[in-house]
Amino acid sequence: MNQQKGHVDNRLGSFRQGILVMVVCLVAGFTAHRLSNRGGDEIEPLVLSRPLMGTLVTVTLPGTDDQALRRERSAAAHAALDEVARVDSLFSWRRPAPRRMTAAEQEQEQHEVLAVGLRVMNESNGAFDPRIKPLIDLWGFDGGDAAVPEADALAGTVKILQTQGQPIDLQELAAVPDVLHFGAWAKGYAVDRALEVLRSHESAALVDAGGEVRGFGADWTVGVQHPRLPGSLLVALEPGELAVATSGDYEQFFEQDGERYCHLLDPRTGWPAKGCRSVTVLAPDCARADALATAVFVLGPTEGMNLVEGLPGIECLIIDAEGERHDSSGLDAYLTGQ
Repeated sequence: MNQQKGHVDNRLGSFRQGILVMVVCLVAGFTAHRLSNRGGDEIEPLVLSRPLMGTLVTVTLPGTDDQALRRERSAAAHAALDEVARVDSLFSWRRPAPRRMTAAEQEQEQHEVLAVGLRVMNESNGAFDPRIKPLIDLWGFDGGDAAVPEADALAGTVKILQTQGQPIDLQELAAVPDVLHFGAWAKGYAVDRALEVLRSHESAALVDAGGEVRGFGADWTVGVQHPRLPGSLLVALEPGELAVATSGDYEQFFEQDGERYCHLLDPRTGWPAKGCRSVTVLAPDCARADALATAVFVLGPTEGMNLVEGLPGIECLIIDAEGERHDSSGLDAYLTGQ
């Protein structure tokens, strides 16, 4: 059996404030950066990264020559990364539950995040389903040996999922914790939480969690990776304070018998979705952008775009399976350098 896995996600961002210009290139979590003033002197921006949630989470803050201020900003960045680590432990079976949180507090926060998943589940008519853990486990996409499952096992798992029906409320969905998987939007939620920490300390910041990106306080520019040209940008966006999240078939996949199978599973069929190469969503918060990017990817370019066009304040960019580009009606307002 010929099998190969891969994980790639590229991002580019820029920060402009007064006479300062900073360019931050985020390539698969690696950061390169430069801050210049009119005198030509270079000031390193503060860029801190930490491996969390299966990726490299990066916090970028404006640079400064003031060492005391730089220490303060470093502390703020570490606090934001600590918050991502807390969220990671809250939703990951690989890590112990967060300390200093009671069981009731953990359950309450999980329910708040689950409410985002339920909302997108209803909006997508089940193309997004938080109860997808049995399918992910069957395919081996969550730390196992990824391979095409036996037909009978796949059909049986899908049948069980279908017989559960659409949950009528959050309580019904939360009643089946063993089948819940937060991977499709937990990183987005972690970005949102990190930004809330930074807002209490800083006037501008950018957080990137392996493709889930959100900033505030500056004219950030976010680059979207080309799904078939590693290291190349597809477009550049100026999202303001909107979050940007991308789902792509290049992020995690394996090849078996000459066929590519990505980790983005359609809960209605049990098979990897094949209608898109990548989907980028802009939304007011990163958790919602993250979940919607998965939902649109599963729905495919036509149904996915119809979903987005019916949601106020949401924009998207779709690259379909043939490599054709589809922009939502309001995306042009956020494109730059076209």
